[in-house]
Amino acid sequence: MPAGSAVIFLGTLWHGGGANESGRSRLALTAQYCAPWCRQQENYSLSVSLPAARACSPHMQRLLGFSIHAPFMGMVDGMHPRRLLEG
Repeated sequence: MPAGSAVIFLGTLWHGGGANESGRSRLALTAQYCAPWCRQQENYSLSVSLPAARACSPHMQRLLGFSIHAPFMGMVDGMHPRRLLEG
């Protein structure tokens, strides 16, 4: 890439960088930390069917995104997402 350019990609992308042949240093900014209470990058609660999610343990349901961080982070339409698994 030309000097002054920037590239942004998701952390789930498999990637590699070529050798720096410019003779100058390159600057990289990387965000590696994700607070455990933040919603996951991939929305598994939409990609896993509700019947399959209902069959999972409560722990697995939390990992799939059917949970919140109190008092309201992760709510869906003002409700706890676990309510989607009821009924």
